[in-house]
Amino acid sequence: MKMDNPKMSDRAKRLTLMAMDAITLPAALWIAVTLRYGEVDVDMMAFWWVFPVVSVCGLCSFYCFDLYRAIVRYIGPSSMLPVFKGVTIAALAASLTAYLTGAVTFPRSAPIIFWFIAILMIGGGRVAVRAYFYGLFNNYLLREPVAIYGAGDAGAQLAVTLLSGTEYMPVAFLDDDKSLRKRTIHGIRVYGTNKLATLIPALGVKRILLAMPSLSTSQRTRVLNNLTELPVEIHTVPHMREILAGAATVGEVKSIDLADLLGRDVVPPDEGLLADAIGGRNILVTGAAGTIGSELCRKILKREPRCLVVFDNSEYGLYNIEAELQELCSERTEIVFLLGSILNRGHLDDVLSTFEINTVYHAAAYKHVPLVEQNIIEGVRNNVVGTWQVASAVADSKAEELVMISSDKAVRPTNVMGASKRMAELIIQGFAAKSAETASRKTYCMVRFGNVLRSSGSVVPLFESQITSGGPVTVTHPDASRYFMTCDEAAELVVQAGAMAEGGEIFVLDMGQPVLIRDLAEKMIHLSGHKVGEEAPSEPESIEIDYIGLRPGEKLTEELVIGEQITGTRHPKIMRANEDGLDWVELESVCSELVGASARADYRMVQQLLEAHVAGYKLADSTVDPALARLQSRDGLGNVTPLKR
Repeated sequence: MKMDNPKMSDRAKRLTLMAMDAITLPAALWIAVTLRYGEVDVDMMAFWWVFPVVSVCGLCSFYCFDLYRAIVRYIGPSSMLPVFKGVTIAALAASLTAYLTGAVTFPRSAPIIFWFIAILMIGGGRVAVRAYFYGLFNNYLLREPVAIYGAGDAGAQLAVTLLSGTEYMPVAFLDDDKSLRKRTIHGIRVYGTNKLATLIPALGVKRILLAMPSLSTSQRTRVLNNLTELPVEIHTVPHMREILAGAATVGEVKSIDLADLLGRDVVPPDEGLLADAIGGRNILVTGAAGTIGSELCRKILKREPRCLVVFDNSEYGLYNIEAELQELCSERTEIVFLLGSILNRGHLDDVLSTFEINTVYHAAAYKHVPLVEQNIIEGVRNNVVGTWQVASAVADSKAEELVMISSDKAVRPTNVMGASKRMAELIIQGFAAKSAETASRKTYCMVRFGNVLRSSGSVVPLFESQITSGGPVTVTHPDASRYFMTCDEAAELVVQAGAMAEGGEIFVLDMGQPVLIRDLAEKMIHLSGHKVGEEAPSEPESIEIDYIGLRPGEKLTEELVIGEQITGTRHPKIMRANEDGLDWVELESVCSELVGASARADYRMVQQLLEAHVAGYKLADSTVDPALARLQSRDGLGNVTPLKR
């Protein structure tokens, strides 16, 4: 009978265990006497009353010591203490009863033998039930062998959880602490990490579970960098702060967060700045259905604004996030979902006025470099003209602040996307300068950051898809590198920057060193349990890395600032860059011309305006924009002049 049968009531389980113990204790005494005499047919009628005494005293002791409150399937060393105490009392009761009643034929050594046998039968029976539920007798060979990295409390608890399951079988602990080596925890040996390369294949391990939730991010990165050299999948338990907050348990196993591979600590937010920027205010987020925009909305809702307007031109995008954001919204916050384009000035004016918007976070933009390179007019129209319309609407409204999200592609751009974002920055700088001159008390600022992990169109989802399909993983160039940040960091940076802005600044995050895309690809391949093709070309499960060359407009490396005019801020990891802008009259003229040129699809005018006002930018001689390429092939037709010089 299974003592932890979920269909049995707790009372029925306790009574069943008590009945079994009531039989086991006198049986253990009978075996002890038999062993003492060395005969099976010993006449025990001369001291028969000792047997019920042992049974009653043992059961009463077990009950008083709460043995029957312990859940057998989770019983551990501490739960065995009542067994030792109860059996000891039963043995003393047997000895004392025999002595007081003058049972001269009762062997005096029998209680000692009984003690050992009863411990084995009572305690061993419970251990056997525990072992059964741990799965030691259940599909042992069918369970996947795993190693637990970290032999501390979290690792031990994780082992207990895995042993009681049916999917994984922990076969080894791994730990850097030399004092723990060759020891065992729950019967599992602890090994050092210095021989991982030979130990992992020897044990047949293809998955390592990282159970060190209290490590700092930099320490986790060091450990992960060592592990990612091995072709094993790596999973982790939640961070200690999540466990302490009650948001997770040690037994939860999840995929490794690629943020741990960035080689730097994730920048924590300044809660004071976040609260100052959001609490009790009316907020508008453009491009709210995108990766950054939606994360921005999540962060904003946690700080309880008075009203949040979720604004996007994608019906499907708004539909996807509506239920989630409604769930996050408190009773003190009104949330509104609006379809609309930032190019529709009348609609923008109406939204800003109707909902009495205080702050606008402008995240709406086309950001995918190759696609914008193929759609020059729409890229410029959305990123530049759209920003002009948003900034103008804010200027003519009662809104107090506009924070625009920019990109590291805007620094010395080599592509249309980067040039359009730099032009958008110039627009925000121009409005900031005009606001300062007119004392309008409106604040305009920009936030510039690098690639966001797992954002739509980024390399991480692409690599994951390619690895799942068996490869190859496509990397543009062996030396290509990018700055990476988490989506959390990006959204929090935007809000905190707005809280610190005085007008016209470009805020950037201290993002450490850029990451080689090649290294990221190799680590992701290893984390999936595969080897890189060049490491094991003959193995069928290895995954190749295919270098396809830089795509049109792409740079080998990215930068975060233009020039060296960088100062600190209230936040130790957020910097302020001051860069030259355009005179307002010139800016107004340029934007007016861009509005007309984009409406007419005048490629030549768009080219001239971007090249003239975005320092260092030149439109590529050969285009991948199919519409422009077709117009160029029709030399002499229409108003388009070939761009080749």
